[in-house]
Amino acid sequence: MAKATRIPMIRTGQALNSLRDSGYDLPAALGEPIDNSLEAQANNVSVRLDEGKNKRGKSQIHRIIVADDGCGMDVDTLWYYLQLGFSTRYMSTQTIGKYGVGAKLAALNFGKRIDVWSRTDGKAHWLHVYFDLEAAMEGEEDGEETGIDAPTEQPIPEDLAEMFPEGSGTVVVWSQVDRLEEGRRARDANELRVEVEKELSRIFRFFINDGIVIRINGKELMPHDPLMLMENTWADQVLHESLKKSAGYSSKDGHFPATLIWEEEIKVAGSLANIRITRYPKEIVRKRYMGGDELAQKLRVPENEGQISFVRLNREVSYTNVPKIFPRGVSDPDRFIGIEVGFTPSLDEYFGIRNVKRGVEPHGELRNRIRMILQKHLTTARKQIDEIWGKASREDADTKGEHAGIVGAVKEADRTMPKGRAKGPSDEKEKQRILDDLAKDVVGSGDEKKKEREEYLQKLKELPFVVESVDFPGTNFIDIQHVNGHVLIRINTRHRFYREMWEPVREISMRDPGSVSGADAVKAARRTIEALTLLLIAYGKAESMHENPQDQYGELRSFWGQFLSSLMGKVKDVI
Repeated sequence: MAKATRIPMIRTGQALNSLRDSGYDLPAALGEPIDNSLEAQANNVSVRLDEGKNKRGKSQIHRIIVADDGCGMDVDTLWYYLQLGFSTRYMSTQTIGKYGVGAKLAALNFGKRIDVWSRTDGKAHWLHVYFDLEAAMEGEEDGEETGIDAPTEQPIPEDLAEMFPEGSGTVVVWSQVDRLEEGRRARDANELRVEVEKELSRIFRFFINDGIVIRINGKELMPHDPLMLMENTWADQVLHESLKKSAGYSSKDGHFPATLIWEEEIKVAGSLANIRITRYPKEIVRKRYMGGDELAQKLRVPENEGQISFVRLNREVSYTNVPKIFPRGVSDPDRFIGIEVGFTPSLDEYFGIRNVKRGVEPHGELRNRIRMILQKHLTTARKQIDEIWGKASREDADTKGEHAGIVGAVKEADRTMPKGRAKGPSDEKEKQRILDDLAKDVVGSGDEKKKEREEYLQKLKELPFVVESVDFPGTNFIDIQHVNGHVLIRINTRHRFYREMWEPVREISMRDPGSVSGADAVKAARRTIEALTLLLIAYGKAESMHENPQDQYGELRSFWGQFLSSLMGKVKDVI
């Protein structure tokens, strides 16, 4: 038997079956046909996720429908619509679509059959095309060429009638869906639907904000803006519901805008990209340790930490953490910072845009420019967040008694230790001023706190040592004062050592063991070792500022080591 002189470059059916593993998640996949709807000038886009039982009796999404009221497709465009690589906007730098592969690969990623109905006039018949992957693979085994039949007039399926627009438009149906079984990508269909709503409301936020209606199973989406600048968003609704019963709250306060920290245009290769950085409003920042509570979860705050929203032609193409682009790495306050980089398709190469509009990583000159901007302005945003937390801490005195357990234990341990000789101020008014200031720092100022301050000062008289975490300006980590035989130690909650070492460890110590992941515990332990080592190095450096540190500080070191050893032997397991 003579060998053929030429064989096909691609075994189409098998190649498409391999391309089913394109790595789409469901929201990103649905974004592809929605892109086509928007390009077709649709004002309304509806998505329906149909749930049923598979052969094993497990619930799953078995069919997905995307319908729009756009201008529809003529017979020739519809015929080529399912052809891989075809696009009326192929390689365009003016449109959302570009490569002609996204909608097809997205559909095949989840289902094995695609049906499309479209018409350009409300009085015309609906034209239909389809592609069935299983049938194509069977035909290919029999020597048939894989292809797409010409569009034909096809009756609308009765169970899909409500999805079809009265006028022009397009309806895309993914069926034989076999990858959305419960427990596979989500616990159940409801959780999967919520994830789709959440992601699409952010991906298409600019379109939704400007009046385009996108519905998921009949529910109209509200825009979700990770910069917290848009009005009438998901976050505004959540905050309104949370705060409407609060004293002094007015329904007129329905918008909670972030503070714009910086906005700048970056010129690269003759084109412009735009970067915006915001700090979330105080109603969201609130207080330390609340960035992961129930309200924060509803507002989607934790998932924002370190993320950058890349927006191409007003359509978000990636919401991701770019490795090593944040100065000094990502930290907890960054979940309250919005970062958006907008650009046009002319910069696709610089942003690493791929043919399926997933995954963005700026490189070269562009990456360096973005990193320099972040280095400067993230510092400003982080400082503002720290100031909000400091003010809340002073108003609520939420660190009051943080060290009470240890201080109480030290009181007993001090009975057998050498007694201090520090005299402190001799003036009685000065002594009282120091004590009053401490009470205000810990309890709070104002007449309504007077009784509480008096009770605090009364308890203070019983303690040889007082340690309180308070907020005060300056670079001092601790402030120590000696009054009437008492050692008053204030730890500065503004100091970096407190924020980056003390706070995370304190937070973990307050949680149930089962709620702390091994990764969190290891991360905190490693940072603690680093911070304690740096504490000693900083002390050594401070000593070196004196010409004769041994003469000046030798006795201090000796007493410090002696008392530390004694106290650690007597005080343990009190937290």
